[in-house]
Amino acid sequence: CAASRQAACGAACIPVPWLCDGEQQCPDGTDEQCECCSVPSVCGAKKVQCPGTHHCIPHWELCDRHQDCEDGWDEEGCPQQPCLPGQWQCRNRVCIMAEWKCNGIDDCGDSSDEDVCAPCPPGMVRCDEGKCILESLMCNDEDDCLDGTDEPGTCGELRVAAGHCLSGQVWPHNCLPAHSCQVCSARVDIPSGDLYWLAFLHLSCPRTHVPCRDGSECVAQEYVCDGEKDCADGSDEEGCGQLCNTPGRRAILQYPYPCGLGTCLNASLVCDSRQDCADGSDEGGNCSVPCQRSCAHLCYPSPQGSRCWCDPGYRLAEDGLSCTDIDECTEQGEGACTQTCLNAPGSYSCGCLPGYLLEPDGRVCKLSGPEPMLLVAVQSDVLSYGLRSGREEVLLATDKDRVIFSLDYDLVERKVFWMDLATESIRWQAFDLGKKGTLVKGVRSDCLAVDWLGRNLYWTDGAAGQVLATRLGAAWRGTPEYTVVMDGDLDQPHSLVLQPLAGLLYWSEVGSHPRLMEATMDGSRRRVLLAQGLGWPTALALDLPAWRIFWLDEKLGSVGSARLDGTSVKVLQLRWVRSPFAAVVCEGQLYWSERKAWSVQQVDKASGKNRTVLVKRHGQPHGLQVPSWGSPEPCCTSSAGAPTLHSPAV
Repeated sequence: CAASRQAACGAACIPVPWLCDGEQQCPDGTDEQCECCSVPSVCGAKKVQCPGTHHCIPHWELCDRHQDCEDGWDEEGCPQQPCLPGQWQCRNRVCIMAEWKCNGIDDCGDSSDEDVCAPCPPGMVRCDEGKCILESLMCNDEDDCLDGTDEPGTCGELRVAAGHCLSGQVWPHNCLPAHSCQVCSARVDIPSGDLYWLAFLHLSCPRTHVPCRDGSECVAQEYVCDGEKDCADGSDEEGCGQLCNTPGRRAILQYPYPCGLGTCLNASLVCDSRQDCADGSDEGGNCSVPCQRSCAHLCYPSPQGSRCWCDPGYRLAEDGLSCTDIDECTEQGEGACTQTCLNAPGSYSCGCLPGYLLEPDGRVCKLSGPEPMLLVAVQSDVLSYGLRSGREEVLLATDKDRVIFSLDYDLVERKVFWMDLATESIRWQAFDLGKKGTLVKGVRSDCLAVDWLGRNLYWTDGAAGQVLATRLGAAWRGTPEYTVVMDGDLDQPHSLVLQPLAGLLYWSEVGSHPRLMEATMDGSRRRVLLAQGLGWPTALALDLPAWRIFWLDEKLGSVGSARLDGTSVKVLQLRWVRSPFAAVVCEGQLYWSERKAWSVQQVDKASGKNRTVLVKRHGQPHGLQVPSWGSPEPCCTSSAGAPTLHSPAV
């Protein structure tokens, strides 16, 4: 294991990213023993150890294009950096000296070195490098600023322990209580293969979440008292009993009566001559007075006098007599139906779009026809994964020195397109005939997307701040042939998704002011979809049957979604989201590639629950897509829009 820089796992070896990822790989479970707080004593906080040595380097010296470890470990597997250390890249790709920023002179030529000098929005602070980050990311023992200025020495030093701190013990002066730990990450001592765990402090939950009792994680408010244990310690389901009006609580009582201490009883237990409330508030008083109110549905006696209640699917109106229908489609949203929802008096029903069948649960829609396949780029290979059978197959294998980055699939000609980082080119291969070729060279792309209807391919260039496009039928003839669709005021565009039938494209920007954007496919009619509550939205996915867009936020560790008009925003903080690259929604599930854990994972798109690891290989996964093998219709993202397409003139 030491020779391959992997962790010992019994008689076998496993990659370091598989440690503490929530999936047990070792038979004895040692790869998941990350309760905190054993910390390597060789390196202090905010530093990492060069494997096999006692040399420590700061986090921000990783991937800085300078070999700080003797064997160059700190520069292995790093993305290509356009500028040298000590330089800063302008929006137009020009590199200038870092100290020239904010000197009052347009050294870039496009003013981008002076634009970053404007004050950060409220609730954010500026790194020395120029980027704005959330104030909550300060002193969280993670370098959110590339230069580490968000983790100054005044944050305090992380105390270290020689062994694990066991729950319930008296804490020695050099040990951290488990409830203070937010995240555990693994380090491996290469010569011995021993595992060490690094504990991070400062657990802070967003306003839509609540902390678990042990302080190890946050769960969404709607998870509290919903009948499932979401906290590892189960504290989100403790003390629920029959609580009234608990946020997110499912209605388990048909006719609830509130006791004086906050718990609820079924109305049938009130005034039955037996004390069921702990304080006895369900008996006595006016229990002997018969029901004489003109209730629209039901009437029952209580110590406070006669009360009205409503049948399931209705709620009591303000007058205390009449009942109003509950619109489950609006109030429960995606929790009610995965596609279409029709409200009815006292009830609701789910429906599916053409090409889908309703599951027996009456909520989830599944694709009819062949099994949907998930395409996954893992290092130099493209895999297919059956979303029902779980069968894996290598569809495409390139040279081992190449990395398949972003990918997409052409539904018409059954071709897969991908970004080749090693050659800075966009390449393709046909699955039917095995033909392959190069579409364009000399380009860099963070994400690419195929417009199967307009026959164009789009991609983002975050360093240049551009969205570009070329014809799918183009062939490399020695000079690049493409069109700049959008340029100028884009702040590091990253992920990109298309809605060909509506002629729209959506992209995320991960610069100093992160946001989600929409435009027509010729780059016109741009508008901001969302600009609040974002950290670093690195992966986008469209769910057209539900008319929503999803994003995974690397900085905030969250999954968010909104309607395509920017309304009905929902955010779930999930501890599994660490370094997402690409995402796709299909049949009520959200799939994404997780680079740090070397895996592809899925969760329920509405609740974020039922997490499953689908693919786990020796290599980082990048691009994801779910194509349709039958007809040229978007699999899992069918849309009923007018086929008006504004394509770039390329």
